[in-house]
Amino acid sequence: MKEKKNLNEKYEVGLMIISVVIIIALMVGMTMFPETGKAIGAAVMHALTYTFGSAMQLFTAIILIFLVALAFSKYGNIRFGNCKPEYRTMSWVAMMFFTGLGAGTVYWAFLEWGYHFNAAPALAGVPISEAYAYELSLTYAIYDWGPAAWALLCVFVLPFAYHYYIKKDNELRFGALCKYSLGEKAVNGWFGKIVNFIFIFAAVGSICISAGSAASTIAAAIADLIGINTSFTLMVIVLIGTAVLYSISSLLGIEKGMRKISDWNVYFCISLLAFIFIAGNTQYILDSMVNALGILSKEFGRMTLWTDPVARTGYPQDWTVFYLVYWLVFGPFTGLFVAKISKGRTVREIIINMLITGTAGLFLFFGIVTAYQQGLRIDGILDVPAMLTNGESEMIATATINTLPFAKIAMVLYLVVIILFLATTLDATSFTLSSTITRKLGNGEEPDKKLKFAWCLLLVAIPIAIAYAGTDISTIKAIVLATGLPLLVILVIIYHGFLRELMKDFGGKTKDEIIALSRMEEDQ
Repeated sequence: MKEKKNLNEKYEVGLMIISVVIIIALMVGMTMFPETGKAIGAAVMHALTYTFGSAMQLFTAIILIFLVALAFSKYGNIRFGNCKPEYRTMSWVAMMFFTGLGAGTVYWAFLEWGYHFNAAPALAGVPISEAYAYELSLTYAIYDWGPAAWALLCVFVLPFAYHYYIKKDNELRFGALCKYSLGEKAVNGWFGKIVNFIFIFAAVGSICISAGSAASTIAAAIADLIGINTSFTLMVIVLIGTAVLYSISSLLGIEKGMRKISDWNVYFCISLLAFIFIAGNTQYILDSMVNALGILSKEFGRMTLWTDPVARTGYPQDWTVFYLVYWLVFGPFTGLFVAKISKGRTVREIIINMLITGTAGLFLFFGIVTAYQQGLRIDGILDVPAMLTNGESEMIATATINTLPFAKIAMVLYLVVIILFLATTLDATSFTLSSTITRKLGNGEEPDKKLKFAWCLLLVAIPIAIAYAGTDISTIKAIVLATGLPLLVILVIIYHGFLRELMKDFGGKTKDEIIALSRMEEDQ
């Protein structure tokens, strides 16, 4: 009895149990009643992307402008913890990058332009040539994972970091951020529990979708490499193997585990991209990337706010708005983790690195892979858009890698990259979920390893169960993205309190006074 009491004092046991039960119940319900689930999913997606689409686009533009203004204001000098950065810049950026975008990066880098090409997006609202379809499909692939995406992730980092390092509150939970607007009573009551549940549901749901897609791709690559047929069993082995890897990383902690894996993956990613860049039509790849950068620079505002009100093709709703909602749902989980690893960093450093460095990494990844694949289609070697039309999405990455010289070596390198991406994402997720369940988490302290391992098992078990039961992944995606609307409301509540505290603590201080207050202890 005493042990149970101590457990409840340290952890939100009830919240974890209720969250897991609801998530499992939803999965079972969608499996048992697939048609009803699809109808609900379709209705949810239509409401999110069409009814609230314009509002979401406008909201994103406002956030992006706000973050840039904040970075270059006097408040950009606020340092989260008066000390040297806890992690060297490359490690910090790497962990931020691999956590913020997840394993889906490697999966979608090989696919997305093909969907855009098939849809033939028309910025001018008129039919376009095939040549311009190539150009726009690359530009849109980069846009969907670019500054707008990073802005929706970054906006959650700042209140988490301010709460933890400036206000020195060791309750590192999403619901706790609302107390500056609503007070302790609301946060400690049912409202706080509901907010924390939404956080857990959004994190588990979005990661399970990402893990399922990545695992299928990894299984296809392994099957191709060793000459066997891909299967459900192979996908299970992939997920379990990845679970073992990230469990080891999780047990070692951020410094010895995740930081080192992220550092290694930077070098593996650079090696893979450099190999594709050199082995492919280098001039075409470079020209296409520079061209896409030009289109993006010119059309970024329109791409963000284009609603297609006359033709009503549904393209901006099905793609732009969908991604904006996805990043919003992914934001709280990323925000908590990035805040935790940003000790010693300033507001300006966080915003600039997320908006610019994060975007630059995605520009290289999507730019090189997409341009290489486009060159293959032009030369009549591999037709990615046609493969997507024929339902062969899981085979596209392996088919692309097989066109390279030394294909087997390239395939091994590709497998290492996507497995480490997945392991890093799952490790960060188990960390954030464990932090949410933990009532207090001291500065420099990490959640209990047993708790992280429990989440680790759950994050692997759910994608396996989804694949085994044959649950419609589009329906699950719609239900998970439905949390976007309440998250929008919660974010407004959080920022009402966050900005009020920011003004109270630093509003009356000059830039020089803020710099002096934020000086590293070693320099004082």
